[in-house]
Amino acid sequence: MPRLQNSPRWLRVAVWAIACIAYLAAIMSRTSLSATAAIASDRFALTSGDLATFGMLQLIVYAGAQIPAGMLIDRLGGRAVLLTGLVIVAGSQLLIGFGDTFATLLIARAFAGLGDALVFPSAVRLTAVSLPTRWISIGTQMIGVVGNFGMVVTATPLVLLVDAAGWPAGYAVMAAFTGIVALVAFGILQGMGKDPSRTASGESLGSVLRGTLESLRQGGAWLAFTGHLMAAAAFTAFVVTWGPLFLEHGAGLDAGGIGLFLLAIPFVGMVAGTLLGRVLVGRPRLRARVLVGSVVSQIVAWILVLTWPAPTPIALLVVLALCTGVGGPASLTAFDIAREIIPGNLAARANGIVNTGGFSGALVIIWLTGVMLTAQGATAPGSYSMEAFGIAFIPMLVLLAVALVVFLILDGCYGSAKKRA
Repeated sequence: MPRLQNSPRWLRVAVWAIACIAYLAAIMSRTSLSATAAIASDRFALTSGDLATFGMLQLIVYAGAQIPAGMLIDRLGGRAVLLTGLVIVAGSQLLIGFGDTFATLLIARAFAGLGDALVFPSAVRLTAVSLPTRWISIGTQMIGVVGNFGMVVTATPLVLLVDAAGWPAGYAVMAAFTGIVALVAFGILQGMGKDPSRTASGESLGSVLRGTLESLRQGGAWLAFTGHLMAAAAFTAFVVTWGPLFLEHGAGLDAGGIGLFLLAIPFVGMVAGTLLGRVLVGRPRLRARVLVGSVVSQIVAWILVLTWPAPTPIALLVVLALCTGVGGPASLTAFDIAREIIPGNLAARANGIVNTGGFSGALVIIWLTGVMLTAQGATAPGSYSMEAFGIAFIPMLVLLAVALVVFLILDGCYGSAKKRA
């Protein structure tokens, strides 16, 4: 795989660092509407179905764009695709801030999903070509760690800013930050010269499509896809749509408690991601155990929280925050599985398949949760309760359990190949 082998060390580190910050900007966009859901509900007269629609549309676009994004990265390079994604994200934030209709918000969330879909796989590929091989795993984990602090920004500072300065001003600041990140990224990434992540620049479109089909036929890609799904689906649905609403109307936390909970998730992810990145180097079989352990802990934590008599003990919410926080970095180990099994010339396209997993699962969870809430008559945040969420989250638990079984079956089929890699 081509790499930035002859570039100065500072440049290689800078490429990786700006990739992490770009993902932070994308996460800010991804989680902004869920963090301000209560304000948006009042401002735009939104129902439960409307809130679910935003998350679903965003993730439909995100998941649907993953494989095309991988094709674009292989053909055009991670630099061009990452910069394009940042520009689209900034535009979507302006559209949210200054739009005044439900339709405008829908369009904005679709663009947010598209920009987000271009940023993350580009960041992963740029990390793979800039860092030494022994540091790629921890570098990939740190993309998630840094990125997840975007939800901290939206959970408290953005909400306070919107309350103090107004909806348009809050989202204008978000757009301005993303624009600055794009300008800095442009300056740093230009220093690479020829983009080494552009592995299919000489291929015809037909050849690129054939390579994509070849990636889809790789059993290892579907093993990694399922691992990413089961570790990240509930985590993503939580931070994109239902998390803040569940914490407020289900668990009964106030604004400070919600902010603290959402702050704990990236801090847990930072610790877990750093440890996993170091521990998993040279231990491919341990990755499957980490993924299995993550999803089992999430299922157990959710069952305890949803079935415990009200009010929910803080200790249980701490356990839920820990298990949710580990889900993000655990899901990133799926990219290590794919990278070791799948040929390097198909890397970005394979990553696109893998990254679709968690977001496809989150899409199903967001939709079914909204359906289940509405079926119980909980059509607006004011009518939500722990009892309603206890029923509404049953499909999430079933999906995680089914994904776990499928992963164990696929791991049995491809584990030996993974071990030889």
